[in-house]
Parts: sequence; C-alpha cells; structure tokens
Amino acid sequence: MKKTFALLLSLIAVSALTGCGEEKVSSDRLEEARQMAKANSEFNAQIYRSQNPRFDSGFAIVSRSDDSQSSTCPQGDGWAELSIMKPIPGGVDKTVLICSTYSSSVGCYRKEDFDKTPNLASQNGGCRTDVPFPLPTLKK
Repeated sequence: MKKTFALLLSLIAVSALTGCGEEKVSSDRLEEARQMAKANSEFNAQIYRSQNPRFDSGFAIVSRSDDSQSSTCPQGDGWAELSIMKPIPGGVDKTVLICSTYSSSVGCYRKEDFDKTPNLASQNGGCRTDVPFPLPTLKK
C-alpha cells in the first residue's frame, strides 16, 4: 500500500513539474526561430527558382515564416509557404511553394503537389517533434 501511494505521489509530482510537456521559449527566442525558418525556406526557394527553367531573374520571392511556430513549439511543423511571382501584362504570374524550414535536401514543392502527397500534407500544421530545435542554418 505504501509503495502504491509513493508511486502515485511520484507520478503526480512529475506531471506537475513537466507542465503537460510544454516548455515555453521566450519571445526573443521564438523570434529568432521564426527568422531562421523564414531564411531557410527562402534559401530553399532560391535554389528551386534557380533550377527551374520557368523562372527567370525577374521573379521575386516573397517569403513567410512557418505559421505553426509558437512559444511551446518554436521548431514548428518544418514547412513555410512562399510565393514566386513576376508582374505580367494584366496581372501577376504567381506560383505558391511550400519549402522546408530545416532541410535543403527536402527543398520545396509546388503547393498543389505538396497538398496531393498525403505524407507531406499530413506534416503541415501542428507541432512536429522530429524537426530540430534550434533550427540549423542552411547553406550550400
């Protein structure tokens, strides 16, 4: 009986100390993570643009950070949405990309292709624990 009570008390103490497993980072640390996610996804988009014959130097990249990053999940889901666009007569030629925020090997996908691939689409949104934190700096 004493062992059961001690075990139960230990479990309650551990639960209280872990705070449901959600450690928060400071707002400065979160901002650093968002900047890194944005820079890494932009790096991947630049490689995508340079390797794709459809895009010339007139196409600009408009990047955003990983929208799932938060103080309890600073690594996010590992994906950020970007646009590659160029003004054309009567409008804008725009392609939306989903790019990795942590891997140059993973790179970018057109949003349409990303959304059609169940394995990828299921990764977008939420908090992924397999995404490293802090995010690495991507380089060639």
